[in-house]
Order: sequence, then structure tokens, then C-alpha cells
Amino acid sequence: MKYCWTCKNIKALDLFGKNKSKPDGLSCECKDCKKIQDKNYYLKNAEKIKEKVSKYRKNNFEKIKICKKNSYEKKPKKYKVLKSTWQKNNLDKKKIYNKIYDSKNLDKKASLCANYRAKKRKAIPPWFEKELVKTVYKKAKQWGFAVDHIVPLKSDIVCGLHCWSNLQLLDPILNSSKSNKYWVDMP
Repeated sequence: MKYCWTCKNIKALDLFGKNKSKPDGLSCECKDCKKIQDKNYYLKNAEKIKEKVSKYRKNNFEKIKICKKNSYEKKPKKYKVLKSTWQKNNLDKKKIYNKIYDSKNLDKKASLCANYRAKKRKAIPPWFEKELVKTVYKKAKQWGFAVDHIVPLKSDIVCGLHCWSNLQLLDPILNSSKSNKYWVDMP
């Protein structure tokens, strides 16, 4: 148990933040009080803090980039979940970002589309069900889904066929996060 100097209450040790300069290694105020103090400080000094952070980011761009990369490599699943959650909650921002990115990288976009069309052409079997496949794409557009190949057309392990039995409708974000890395009953 420890006394909080701000709220004047005795609380459990796990409710105090760490502070190496103190003899017991814990802060003088509890986490709740510290959170309130930090919020008040930020509200009073928001412009100053934003300017300082912006200046730091400009001066330490490479250092931040390396730290982000290291952090991502330690917990890739965590960041994938965060990214997909953000994308689901910010569909409009994601669409705007994609349009801007595509307009700045027309050559990359054209190359990806051309490669995809070529893979698709090679993956069409002789018994191709043209009308069924057209229906799948039509319904996907109507309902706001993306057409996904269950077994990807382009993969390191195997290449699927572009046929009706290999298509499914998925949420666009889920489809892009799935990429061509896994599928149901994957060997």
C-alpha cells in the first residue's frame, strides 16, 4: 500500500507508475491522478507539444523508421489487427489514401493490374463457366463485396484456377488482409 500525494488516498502498489528516482521505485501519485495531470498539461500546452513532436520527427526520421520496423517485427500480429481495425473504422480515409497513392504510382498500379490479368488468363480452365463467374462479379459489385479466389492465382505453394468453384465473396478489407498467403484446407 502507498499514499497518493495528489488524491490523498492510500492505494495498492500496482496502481502507481514506475519512477526510478524515488527510493521505492514508484511515483508519488497514482496512475489515475498522473493521467489527469498529463491531460491537463497537454490541454494547456497542446501547440507547444505538437510543435516539439513535429520538430523531433523531422530531425529523427530514420531513427523513428527503424524503431517502428523493430516494433513491428516483434509483434506483427498485433500491428495487423491494429491496421485492419483502423481500416474498418476509417473506410473513407482509406479510400482517399488509396486514390492518392494510386495517382502518384500509376506505373506500379498498371504493372500490378497487368500481372493479375495475365495470371488470370493463364488460370482459366477449358471448362470455364463464363456466365456463373460474371454473376459472381455482378453480385459482388451490387452488395459491396470483393471477389476472392479461395486458392490464390498467384502463390508460392500452388496456383488456383479462375473458375466459379474457386470464387467467394469477401469483405474488401478482409480480402486484402488475406492476400495470397493462406486459404481453407491449406496444405
